[in-house]
Amino acid sequence: MIRDSRIWNSVVIGKPVIESIDVDINSQSLRLQVDMISILPDSLHKALDGRRQITIWGKDLMLAGFPDELVTTSQFRQYEINESRKSRAREFLKSRLLSFTVEAVKKDTQRVYFNGKNVAFHNTPVTFNPYTSQFTPIPIISKDVPAERVQKILYEKLPSIDFLSYQYPEDPPLIIGYQDHFFGCKSGWLGELRQHWRIYCPEGEEVTCVPAEIPESQILRRVNLAFLLDEDLNEISKHLLFGKPFPASEFIKRFTLLSQVELNPSNSLQALKSSTVEAEPKVKSATHPSEIRGERSAEEQETEAPNFETQEDNGEQTFINDLNQVALLNQLVYDMEDLVNFHIAIKTGALVVIAGMSGVGKSQLVINYARALGLSGVDEAGEARKQFLFIPVRPSWNDDADLIGFYDAIHKIYRPSETGLVDLLIEASLEDNKDKLYLICFDEMNLARVEHYFSQFLSILELTEDRYLTLYSEKLAPEVYNRHEYSPRVPIGNNVFFVGTVNIDESSFQFSDKVLDRANVIRLKIYESLRAWKTVFEEKAAGKPSEERAQLSPVPGNVFSSWCNNSPTVIGLTDAEIDFLDDLNSILRKIDKDRVVGYRIIRQIGSYLKNIPINVDGQKLLDRGKAFDLQLVQRVMTKFKGPECDLEQLFGKYADRESATSPILQLFVKYSAVSTFSYSRDVCHKKAKELLDHGYAS
Repeated sequence: MIRDSRIWNSVVIGKPVIESIDVDINSQSLRLQVDMISILPDSLHKALDGRRQITIWGKDLMLAGFPDELVTTSQFRQYEINESRKSRAREFLKSRLLSFTVEAVKKDTQRVYFNGKNVAFHNTPVTFNPYTSQFTPIPIISKDVPAERVQKILYEKLPSIDFLSYQYPEDPPLIIGYQDHFFGCKSGWLGELRQHWRIYCPEGEEVTCVPAEIPESQILRRVNLAFLLDEDLNEISKHLLFGKPFPASEFIKRFTLLSQVELNPSNSLQALKSSTVEAEPKVKSATHPSEIRGERSAEEQETEAPNFETQEDNGEQTFINDLNQVALLNQLVYDMEDLVNFHIAIKTGALVVIAGMSGVGKSQLVINYARALGLSGVDEAGEARKQFLFIPVRPSWNDDADLIGFYDAIHKIYRPSETGLVDLLIEASLEDNKDKLYLICFDEMNLARVEHYFSQFLSILELTEDRYLTLYSEKLAPEVYNRHEYSPRVPIGNNVFFVGTVNIDESSFQFSDKVLDRANVIRLKIYESLRAWKTVFEEKAAGKPSEERAQLSPVPGNVFSSWCNNSPTVIGLTDAEIDFLDDLNSILRKIDKDRVVGYRIIRQIGSYLKNIPINVDGQKLLDRGKAFDLQLVQRVMTKFKGPECDLEQLFGKYADRESATSPILQLFVKYSAVSTFSYSRDVCHKKAKELLDHGYAS
């Protein structure tokens, strides 16, 4: 009997009833009916009393990533908007299935309503039949759990924390997954669920094992669960039933070896140096997510690009050229200065933010940078590389629990967030992976307040060493069941880089000075006319490489480190540049003494200037004066925001498309030997115009 409300933690798969999509007349929220098509816990089955349909509301669809928005307007206009919202929802959901938990709520009428919560979307498997298909949940043990522990779980009745997401107390799992294999017993697993499952084979029976040969597109994954279609499950069960016994001794031998192979891929610098073209390279699609790197012949290496081993620049110029080529192969055109600017900002180790309007290629730049580094795609063995993580930020994020997870005091486990961030950081911290690079991108990171969900990282990024992310208190560690997988603190090494993209519009939050102090905020160049963009695109496309380019090999961490100059004993600024910043601070103190350029920013500007790449001729790939100008825009002027009464004396009055003489413009003239300050002048004029138009500069 349900008193007021109840939540079942069991994950359920559902098929959206497309024709049911409607808008609630009172709340103006989307409303969707969903048919449940997976096994249900007995208690939920009884509470439903024969029903197989529940309701999911628009708010929960939005939290899962569906792009809906509530707009209130006139009655006629509201009808038109709601019809458009319903149409978008139908189009979005028609080829998707949903996973969710179920909440029962009793209203004043004593009627019980069943709603779907914690929603996630899944692509529909190819063999899915909308009329007959059913799914069964299978617990999957994480690959990070050592083989010795899994052997005890399967063969010695050790309680398993890894089955906590398998919340079906009446039924032990039919099969269990681990390291791309399925395990079973001839008459099925036995088990009991108290605080966690204890699984075992019936006495006298043996464990059997088969490799998981089902295409990934046929499996719906949620936390540590895999939902299999019944026909696939029956096929696996048949093979397990007639399979040979798989002894415990063989288990340790095979799966310990698999773990070692997975943790020690061949990606050394020596392997990179010795790779030669012995056959025609395999052709990859230019727009396929797998990455494209061209292996050049020895003759081409001598004439076209420096070799990592013999050239002064240690391959950095080659990498930047590759980055440009990868972008072209994916029909993207970036100004070379933008590519070099972004690369230098990454090398300094601080947070890099790419800002601007939607559609200019912010996210694609990060994705293609990961491709050029060889962090994503597939390796030579056809296995997916997982050194790049793309995290879409959700508007509902309020604290770091949404990003990294939380300690579940009831079940005494640490529950990582579904973003996968913590798992990637743990992988990057392993001794065998310290020479691998990892890139994490927070897409549209200002949809929520960065200072709230990213607070720990803002503090961590200030440090140059001993960087640790705290998951939970060390005092709790003895009672945390999965402390061996998720220790209280996770080290963040110098092999991990953080990038964010932000849209500048009314749907997002402005960055506070706390964030701006720690970030290089880059704005990509936009061509003044479409005709100019078309001309540049066609010129570059005409000279772009053909698709006769093999996949890019990963750039090892020690190679990337050789490109970096982050010595803490050298500031990296000339006397003239220091004098400029001193004079700038003198001007700023007269306006607001808390708005001066601090030591942290000065050090980071110096780090940027020290890291300008040099080509094989000894020439910098970015002019130092232009680089200093860019840093002034990206590190200092981002903080100049406020009302006209505060900023007019800094930027002057705007008239006739120019801002009148102001202290900062006079400073640019005085230090013209340092830089032309063309980018900084543009920003000054823009802010002066904002003050004129709106009385406020952002």
